Amino acid sequence: MFLDGEDWTLIGWRRHDWELARTPAAGKVTNPDVAPVAARVPGSVRGALLAAGVVADPTVGVQSREAEWVEHRDWEFRRDLPDGLLDGEDALTSRLWLECEELDYTGVVLLGDLEVGRFAGSFTPHSFDLTAAYREGERRLRVILTGAPDGLAQNGWTSRILAFKPRFSYGWDWTPRMVSAGVPGRIRLERRPAASPAITARVRADVDPARDVAVLEVTLSADRPLPAGARADVLLGDEVVGSGPAPDFRFRAEVAARVWQLAGRGDQPLYDCRVRVVAQDGSVLHESVRRVGFRHVSWSAAAEAPPGADDWLCSVNGEPVFLAGVNWVPIRPDYADLTEADYRLRLQRYRDLGFVMVRVWGGAGLERPVFYDLCDELGLLVWQEFPLSSSGLDNEPPADLGFIDELAQVAESYIERLGHHACLALWCGGNELTIVDEPGVPGTPLAADHPTLAALAEVARRGDPGRRFIATSPTGPRFEADAGEFGQGLHHDVHGPWEFEGTQEQWQQYWDHDDAVMRSEVGVVGASSWELLDRQGLLAASSGAELRQLWTHAAGWWLAPLDAWLQAGHDLSQLPEWVEQSRTRQAEMLAYSAQRSKERFPRCTGYFVWLGHDTFPCPVSLSLLDYDGELKPAARALGAIFTA
Repeated sequence: MFLDGEDWTLIGWRRHDWELARTPAAGKVTNPDVAPVAARVPGSVRGALLAAGVVADPTVGVQSREAEWVEHRDWEFRRDLPDGLLDGEDALTSRLWLECEELDYTGVVLLGDLEVGRFAGSFTPHSFDLTAAYREGERRLRVILTGAPDGLAQNGWTSRILAFKPRFSYGWDWTPRMVSAGVPGRIRLERRPAASPAITARVRADVDPARDVAVLEVTLSADRPLPAGARADVLLGDEVVGSGPAPDFRFRAEVAARVWQLAGRGDQPLYDCRVRVVAQDGSVLHESVRRVGFRHVSWSAAAEAPPGADDWLCSVNGEPVFLAGVNWVPIRPDYADLTEADYRLRLQRYRDLGFVMVRVWGGAGLERPVFYDLCDELGLLVWQEFPLSSSGLDNEPPADLGFIDELAQVAESYIERLGHHACLALWCGGNELTIVDEPGVPGTPLAADHPTLAALAEVARRGDPGRRFIATSPTGPRFEADAGEFGQGLHHDVHGPWEFEGTQEQWQQYWDHDDAVMRSEVGVVGASSWELLDRQGLLAASSGAELRQLWTHAAGWWLAPLDAWLQAGHDLSQLPEWVEQSRTRQAEMLAYSAQRSKERFPRCTGYFVWLGHDTFPCPVSLSLLDYDGELKPAARALGAIFTA
């Protein structure tokens, strides 16, 4: 029974007041700090407050600052459960569980005033046993979020970040601080026998490249012995393709299935793989369905690759592919409020532009299930990073055993939830993890011998042995590609440039001589449309200095072209011309770099644009799609290259 929908109420408490309300001193906190408002699940705190008129639209001008108080309250999502959930013949031997796909970030779950569990961490599901409280007559379900950690923003120390919460909403160079809070995932009630085992089915679909046949592999595991005589059945569609005793069930067989193809190279047939475990008396112990596509992804050395470079030439079903890629970040700071349409709009546009791979950046978290389902449907490969990222002052993740153990559990959860997807091509330890010799300098990329990354590599090897793992991105001896070092074999997978202050001719010379094997982040700044700037309050300035201050709120890193224009003596009456020049410049520079990279294939194996889309209405940014998902001229320019 899913508890999705609008039957929820949101209440805002001063810190710990809700807990005082459970004591004899409850009369001191009769009213919460923020009166009840309608809410929905999945959904965010700020989204509910905005809909109720409690906060102003944080995407207009600098109004996001006015809602920063939200992160300093405890927030309660509540709704009533129906009677009868534990009725029936097996009532005494059944238990009622609350299964939460994602909670952001830490807190407690109550039924009435009875505590049923606590939680911490946004990157793994949470389960709570409601049985005892429900049998005592409690019906009011209360999910209370008790605050967010600080110190997770872009500029800081990766080595000090121990919280497993998306970092991007604390402020990045493409979004201001709008710390997320809410229930981003689905919530359901599940009734099951008290002694029911927890059974996991690992499903993998591949194509045997030697014989060009589809292969299905299913492995079962359980947390306790199963009843004697228990059996497992595997169905592909409506056909039983395998059976055997459980839980020691290992199934691998050729099946009649069409091959899943990359976008632009054929169809993407998908099949439901159902795994059912049944006891000897006919009772169902486990049933799960995974949608799979049969394809084979392999990696080999790029042509003329320098010694020691990782394998960056990707082949899908035996065909080498130039990885025209886009870097993906959450669509909104309050990502709990997103719909399938939000995802489909952007992913469909990337596919239509000729992109074939999406890199899910490590400064956020796992995307919603619909994202991976859509990538399966659209034929887009996914490069999935674990939730680690750089911080500027240092970029090395913590290496203490407690952190490593918790991170390994997160990685295991990622693999369990995503491993069956046809789109998934690559696991990565995290974004821009480096050894920094001097704060603010990118440093040298870490390798898989770092204790934390070695642990992730082992989790991936054990849980998903058929899929590639890399320690971080960039990889190799250099973080960025320096024109002065071209031809020395030092540029493997590199990031940048993201901006270029030279002439167009100098930009072209740089790319004419480029020797990088993989370009996994390349960006050029470009303005949003005049219409968007006007609508979002980004033109409310009477001088160049005021405009720059206004634009610093969401785009402070990327104002060098604007500064140069203002310093040249231009005034705001000419700003529409500058906006169009900015958009044209972004299109021309990205197009040239993409074209030259594609022409070097298979010596250069891929080109990924940073950034795919705007999370916030940025006046200028590195994105191809603006806040509304509309194409900038740069997107159309790249589409002409990647679809040719």
